[in-house]
Amino acid sequence: MPLQISAPAYPQTTCLVHIVDGDLMSRSTLSRALGAVGIACRVHSTAADALAVLGTGSSCIVLRSDLPDMTAMEFMAEASLHGHDLPVLVMTEQGDVDAAVAAMKAGAVDCIARPFAIPAFLERLRACLASGSPHAQQRDRSRDAVRRLALLSRRESEVLELIVDGKQSKTIAWELGISIKTVEVHRARIMEKTGCRSIVGLGRLWESAEILRARDLPHPMSIRQPAPAALMEAAAS
Repeated sequence: MPLQISAPAYPQTTCLVHIVDGDLMSRSTLSRALGAVGIACRVHSTAADALAVLGTGSSCIVLRSDLPDMTAMEFMAEASLHGHDLPVLVMTEQGDVDAAVAAMKAGAVDCIARPFAIPAFLERLRACLASGSPHAQQRDRSRDAVRRLALLSRRESEVLELIVDGKQSKTIAWELGISIKTVEVHRARIMEKTGCRSIVGLGRLWESAEILRARDLPHPMSIRQPAPAALMEAAAS
């Protein structure tokens, strides 16, 4: 008898879900469940098979934690290495808390313990598809940060770099050979152009931009993450 499943609406009109599971019966059950709600899927018995065909049309990966050829964490690391920033739903065994924690630390969007009811699985999958990839979200934040910082003049960029280093206006003025009043004018323009409301916010924006620069530049600059205490001190100056 065909599966009769009522599932919530999915965030994408065209979805391609990759199911990576070494168990034939499990793959077949999940494949039928997705087909019943109109979601296209490809099934793979090994991680290597899945990695070989992941592409831009893919939407999500459903991954068993104990694959025949590698762990779920190793799979996610390999997928990321090859530029596949897809949300991952990891299937763990009931009570295997360590595997669930490790999967989440490795970048999985969610975990679901086996055995599970199909409606519960579909709900988790829906949330996974809606969330998008954490790596993609970070990339979007970084690109937005670079775009906002590009609005600054060269001098404003110099002032900002010293601000996120935690330096006060008096020190910045001395290092750049300008007056404290000019530093404050630059600071106000930086806040206006970037849309940041605090020095701490500027530090976060700078850090997001540095992540993208370090990834894209042939010779990455060192990522300097300003200490929170230094930023709070600068904010008070």
